[in-house]
Amino acid sequence: MISAIGWIGGVTSTVMLLPQMIALLRTGDTKGMAWPLWVVYIGITLGWISHGINIGVAFIVVANVVAFGVTIVSLIYLRRAGKLPSWWLIAAGLAFGVLVISLDWFVGSAAFGATVVTPVAIAKLHQGIHIMRTQSVTGVSVGSWVMQLTNELIWGVWAVLSLEPGTIISTIVTGTCNLFVLTWLLLRRHGVGPVFAHRVPAADSDPDPARLA
Repeated sequence: MISAIGWIGGVTSTVMLLPQMIALLRTGDTKGMAWPLWVVYIGITLGWISHGINIGVAFIVVANVVAFGVTIVSLIYLRRAGKLPSWWLIAAGLAFGVLVISLDWFVGSAAFGATVVTPVAIAKLHQGIHIMRTQSVTGVSVGSWVMQLTNELIWGVWAVLSLEPGTIISTIVTGTCNLFVLTWLLLRRHGVGPVFAHRVPAADSDPDPARLA
């Protein structure tokens, strides 16, 4: 039963990325997407891939390999839209990945969980604040964030049943941040205007993609 819950978590981890990826590939719209979150995901996904290998859990590895691919595609689109200032910023994500992998293998799962979740929480809170303040959130998928929250609940159940401290810590913190982002996204989609709005002349100050081609 525990293994089945884990595989459900692995499947939802993959499926939750589809709405955002489909919307991005179809429209190229990055409005509301914050690049720090995706840079952080580079290190996060690499860390979880390594953690899955370390504890011998295949569904963690599979889910995060897919997430890593989605992260790369998202960063490519953010760069094309002029939102990712430099490809060198990815080095920060890679460096964080090395840090959490080292902690996991040489210190332990709890140290890994406490460390890997910190930039995730900061980046997701940044995403939530960005959604609060930006003029347009059309580039952010509600479905993707609903699935992310659901996914954290599933992983939390698996972690408690498996007594896996790294995942328990991560799911509690990340789930709370997901709820914050989703709440503000739904408010914005249902007519609530920007709060402490960015002072920009055009919606979300996105450059014209045609000029960047």
